[in-house]
Amino acid sequence: MKTTHIEITSNEQLLDITQSVRDYISEIRLKDGFVHIQIPERTSAVSLSVNDNWRLEKEFFNKINHLLPKYDGMKFTGWTTANVKASIFGMTIQIMVQDGTLILDKNQSIYFVEFQGPGERQYFMSSVGTTLLENEKPEMPNDLKILYKTREKFEAEQEKIKEEMRNEWKLCEEKRLLLEKEKEKEIEQSEE
Repeated sequence: MKTTHIEITSNEQLLDITQSVRDYISEIRLKDGFVHIQIPERTSAVSLSVNDNWRLEKEFFNKINHLLPKYDGMKFTGWTTANVKASIFGMTIQIMVQDGTLILDKNQSIYFVEFQGPGERQYFMSSVGTTLLENEKPEMPNDLKILYKTREKFEAEQEKIKEEMRNEWKLCEEKRLLLEKEKEKEIEQSEE
């Protein structure tokens, strides 16, 4: 088992701990099995979520606080609300490991979620499974390689759609500016 201490710097915070989990798997040479993560804190949770959205933390807490607000009218709800949020998400998670690789989507990470910081927190990791042989190296499972390829196609398609939207916006903006100029000319001509 391994204990990791982290520093929470704000009231609500998402911390990506995926690399820490990968390092642990590498350190113990876990080949096939599970890694368990548990958080012995009353206002903290662990969750899997996307890692490709720069607005994730803000949107995550906006939505959670909409469902379970920190204030009931003018009354602060205290740590109980933070504890309920942590309980809903869960204070433990188990993630599969195959061929020394975490079974996560390309755009997925493991997050330590804090609902009432700041302060020092900790999480525990343990594992169950077989270990890599001394000269054996971790290798991405074929099913995960296929999933990643599928994601690459999806991402390429999304980029194409974004580019089309940018071009459409550009055309609309050019048209709007052209109409404004024409309107200005009409006003100038009518004033003469």
